[in-house]
Amino acid sequence: MDTMNKFFYSAVTLVLLFATAEVRSQTASKVEVGAQFTSFTLPVPPDDYNHYTEPGFGGRVTYNLNDNIALEGEANFFPIRNVFGYLGEGRAAQAQFGVKAGKRYKHFGVFAKARPGFLTVGDVFSYRPGPLVSSSGFPGFVTRIGRETHFTTDLGGVLELYPSPKTMVRFDAGDTIVRFGPHYEPDPNIYQKMVKLPSRLKHNLQITAGVGFRIGSPADPNPPPSAVSSDDIPRFEVGVHFTSMSMNRPTPLCWAPCFGPDDSPPVTEAGLGSRFTYNLHPNVAVEAELNFFSGDHGPGGWSHIYQGQFGVKAGKRFETFGIFAKFRPGFVGFTRTFKLTGTHIVTVGSTQFNVGDFSIGRREDFSMDAGGVLELYVSRRIMTRMDFGDTIIKYGEYLAPGFFLSQSIIRRPPETRHNFQFTAGVGFRF
Repeated sequence: MDTMNKFFYSAVTLVLLFATAEVRSQTASKVEVGAQFTSFTLPVPPDDYNHYTEPGFGGRVTYNLNDNIALEGEANFFPIRNVFGYLGEGRAAQAQFGVKAGKRYKHFGVFAKARPGFLTVGDVFSYRPGPLVSSSGFPGFVTRIGRETHFTTDLGGVLELYPSPKTMVRFDAGDTIVRFGPHYEPDPNIYQKMVKLPSRLKHNLQITAGVGFRIGSPADPNPPPSAVSSDDIPRFEVGVHFTSMSMNRPTPLCWAPCFGPDDSPPVTEAGLGSRFTYNLHPNVAVEAELNFFSGDHGPGGWSHIYQGQFGVKAGKRFETFGIFAKFRPGFVGFTRTFKLTGTHIVTVGSTQFNVGDFSIGRREDFSMDAGGVLELYVSRRIMTRMDFGDTIIKYGEYLAPGFFLSQSIIRRPPETRHNFQFTAGVGFRF
């Protein structure tokens, strides 16, 4: 989490440095509406050791009291079940309502926000106070499975970029503070006794990226042409971005016989990265992208994940925006996984067993990034970009140590998984 915060705020600082060429103030429209993608990283109680990131989408309405102060409401929906690592068995929704205040310039605006609201989670298991109840002749606690709603406060910063008088791009980063109310748990020291635990506050990183339409803004006095020529665009682009990948993990390794399902719910990983693009033509470019995901899954698992994609982007570019398709082969790597380095013979009585020698090391698997790209051009030098796509990972054969001498090496055959990935960032064109 600390690493993610440092990288993100460094990226925002770079954006502001890029945008200092023009600082003429811009008059705000009264009403803005927008759609967005959000990534919410929550440490799950009671121990808060594990952090779970959930992807979501939503909408926003903003009413500008003046150029620098606005009232706004936002709602987000998180579609994956077993939300936030089984905080609830259902899905979650979030709403925030509050104030945004800051400074607006010609091409960008920088704001702070303070917005109370709530996070509601479906199918939450909880203990209830009351006398013990009998189940099959044995006493037990009163329990409930239902929806629970927690008070939240969203504190953070907002970066807005204005490609045209009617459109905008918005990036939010902040601490969404969740208040979990008092709850009951079995007393670990006294059998069949319930204790009431106090409420607690949890701090959570949330990053949101979206596009908006400004209602009632003045018309552009110089309407742009429908398309651009090769002389109108810079050849090179460099950018920084936030990325979120909902990973459908490969089949779990287990000792025979296997218990439990072969597939587990997607795990969303949040990361940061950079991109370099060379425009061969207004509508065709070659590019390279590198990403690093900060979540740590422990040795022998995935640990930290890194990604590289290299390929082609092709589509149609207009004066203030561009729409493209992308096809970029590459790799997804894992910093610490089991690697078979050799074998040796172990003799037990009259039986010999072939036992594997393993080390912990890096591993890369082939990936293909196929999807779409939306670019918005704030100025000739500054752009924003959002990518949506399927990152297809072809996992090769994987070997790991077994538990029994008779099965000292367990094997997962090659398999292919599809993973939704969303990326949002800013770039500098030269």
